[in-house]
Amino acid sequence: MSAVRLPRALAAAFVALTSLVSTAYADEPADDGAGADPWDHPPIKNRLNFRVGFASSDLNGKPTLCLDITVAFGFGVETCGTGAQVLHDDPGQEMSHYRINYTVLEKNLWKGTLHARGGLGFSEMQVGYDDPGFVFGGTNRDRGSTAGPEAALSARWLLPMYKGFDFVVTGTAGLAYFAHASDLSVTKSDVQGFASIEAGIGW
Repeated sequence: MSAVRLPRALAAAFVALTSLVSTAYADEPADDGAGADPWDHPPIKNRLNFRVGFASSDLNGKPTLCLDITVAFGFGVETCGTGAQVLHDDPGQEMSHYRINYTVLEKNLWKGTLHARGGLGFSEMQVGYDDPGFVFGGTNRDRGSTAGPEAALSARWLLPMYKGFDFVVTGTAGLAYFAHASDLSVTKSDVQGFASIEAGIGW
């Protein structure tokens, strides 16, 4: 089995995030045992967050970037990918995700809050050079990408840091269906599983 190598930029990002959390709590007074139960607090809410991590479906050596926005009544929108056609034009294999999430469970976990969510949307699978936009009824002109529906489950943990900002960790697993995956320049199966984990800052 080949070793999994994380990009240096990704490793540096995780170190920086961990340092921020440590700094935020370093300024807090020491707990003398007389304080409130760290599990007993109002649920942590999050309006939006930006995260960096890695995904099993991304083989182009780029970190996975996620933007997650809470709308209302437990619903939110989320997009994840390596930034193809926006931040880079690397033709390597990757999947980008665009979904609506709904929070089905909210539970305090230590000083933070855990959200269990289900999501529905669509994904684009890229195996070569991509074009702007999405093609659901086939592939792009170079047979480098195709799009299809997806469903996912995710767990998101929010830990308050400083003045309304939160440390966010999210793990996601799901399935996507690509009716034209066999037509790509690199033949793929119609059903593609994926898993990812990211950490970042939210508000």
